[in-house]
Amino acid sequence: MTGKERPIPAATSPLAGPVVLRASVGPLKVGDQAPAQAPAPAAEETKVPAPPRAATKRRPSGRRPAPAVSDAVALTVRLEPGEALDVDRWMVELRWQTGQRLDKSEVIRELLRMAREQPQTQRSLVRRLGVIPGRGKGPLPEPSGDE
Repeated sequence: MTGKERPIPAATSPLAGPVVLRASVGPLKVGDQAPAQAPAPAAEETKVPAPPRAATKRRPSGRRPAPAVSDAVALTVRLEPGEALDVDRWMVELRWQTGQRLDKSEVIRELLRMAREQPQTQRSLVRRLGVIPGRGKGPLPEPSGDE
């Protein structure tokens, strides 16, 4: 195991398969009175499924946990090498400021939520992306129920 790896119990990983429990119970031994008979054979294996992760429940900090692997939709963001280093430094700074272990995907999900939920953030994003004169149409109209 390298310095960056750490053992993660299988039951806590959403990628882990079901936990297998094996019963191996023999006769009770008290003091020096060990029975002469052999231990009982192992009982049938029992599979316990890993507990499902809640995808919508918010953490005390207001952040949502990542969706379960089976429910997740992948999103790829490609960065230039210099920009990737800046993002990594920024992530370290966020971890330092919050005192929490943060995942890049968690931060990206929260940024996307902020842009959708806060009109000022969305307006800033539109200005940053640039509006093509004559083509920018303002907010998207609400869908009508006539379809």
